[in-house]
Amino acid sequence: MDTRSMTTSPVVALRAVSKRFATVQALGNVDLVLRPGEVHVLLGENGAGKSTATKILAGLETPDEGEVVVDGEPVALRARADSIRRGVGLVAQAGSLAGELTLVENLLLSHSSWLARRRAAADSLRRAADAAGITLELDVPAHALGVAQRQLGELAIALAQGARVLLLDEPTSSLGPHEVGGLFARLRRLAESGVAILFITHRLAEIRQVADVATVLSHGTVSLHGNVSETDDAALLRAMTGELPSRTPDRPKRTVGPVLLRLDEVTASGREHVPLREVSIEVRSGEILGVLGVAGNGQRTLADVAAGVLRPSRGSVRTTGDVAYVPEARSEGLLPHMPAKRSAVLRRLTEPRFARFGVLDDRATGRFAKELFDRHDVRPRDPEVPTGLLSGGNQQKLLVGRELDGAPQVAVLHGPTQGLDVRATDAVRAEIQRAAGEGAAVLLVSSDVDEVRGLADRLIVLFDGRVADQFDAADFDATRVGRAMAGLST
Repeated sequence: MDTRSMTTSPVVALRAVSKRFATVQALGNVDLVLRPGEVHVLLGENGAGKSTATKILAGLETPDEGEVVVDGEPVALRARADSIRRGVGLVAQAGSLAGELTLVENLLLSHSSWLARRRAAADSLRRAADAAGITLELDVPAHALGVAQRQLGELAIALAQGARVLLLDEPTSSLGPHEVGGLFARLRRLAESGVAILFITHRLAEIRQVADVATVLSHGTVSLHGNVSETDDAALLRAMTGELPSRTPDRPKRTVGPVLLRLDEVTASGREHVPLREVSIEVRSGEILGVLGVAGNGQRTLADVAAGVLRPSRGSVRTTGDVAYVPEARSEGLLPHMPAKRSAVLRRLTEPRFARFGVLDDRATGRFAKELFDRHDVRPRDPEVPTGLLSGGNQQKLLVGRELDGAPQVAVLHGPTQGLDVRATDAVRAEIQRAAGEGAAVLLVSSDVDEVRGLADRLIVLFDGRVADQFDAADFDATRVGRAMAGLST
């Protein structure tokens, strides 16, 4: 049994906290206690209230009822600055960096009062990055970094600000297996130094590697709390979903047809530091091609080029038919400040049923959005709720559902299950297989090796912007994949 909870006082806690957004009860009478030296995992289905609880601790939301307690005293955290002053660091799922600024400039922006000089800021950030075991491009604008690098940059900034509490919302969703292992080792070291860590994840395997205590939220209330060592996976899943969901479905036999997506000797420079270099791939109708690699090795640029949103500097790209695209950053495919029904019809704005004389038909878009939400379990079902108020997981379900519902001939999917709970992950994987079964050529880019192995017919590994290895799924070998991802000869 972990005895930390009996021997250390909480550094921060939620006490009987409730929070409502319009008609949505996000939290109801929630208690959550974070202690120094403890990694506390927060679980729950999409829309269960995890992000809301995190935002309250971070000073981004205020509770309607209950209180936030820091060092034993009730406090009012009305802004992010209040939380930072109390030593609460945040690595948000959607990111909070100013895109035009470098990581050093983002740190100066948040703490200019005590870091007046750029060199001092860079030194502080470099020390924090070293403590977390991460390598960062300190002088590259944040928008040019991949999602994984931005997440790690936010972690380093929080440490440089003197965080004694770290709130990490799905920090591994865009990381490769080697990066995940390194992050966990550093989180354990930070915990051993006395930092309190709240870790939100949907990956049960990660819990055993890093967490001491688990709290499960279901429909905004605590459904389970206990030491990880004393709680089995079945109990956690039941607390999250009320049932034991299936795993990745068996790969069905599909009829493979003509090539619908072809990249020939493509070189391109995108928002990643590493350009794509002379990449050639083919994806046929009815086929899923999986793409693996440590984050930042060209996956994002490959997806952008294949989807037609980025022109290559050399080489050619050929696609046949309609192309669906789920980008790595979901915000790029949604309209966060507009009603969710607008995001639901974003690919269909030119269809006559949704527009009359150039004006959107709100009633028709609302009906379509409601049907889409029902099919893909997007919560809440209200199409008038701004997209940005949906949880990250529900935004992802909306985006993936919208893209695959239109029966595309080519589907480029970058991290389609990132941030999703177990049940939603199963549903999205089934949708991917359905799309391929109906004849789509699917390019699946994912940091989840097991996901790619379970879904793809063929796999390629990217390293330093090049195809380091490729093979049929039947020939999958973990050692071979690991060596290719590390840039070692196979």
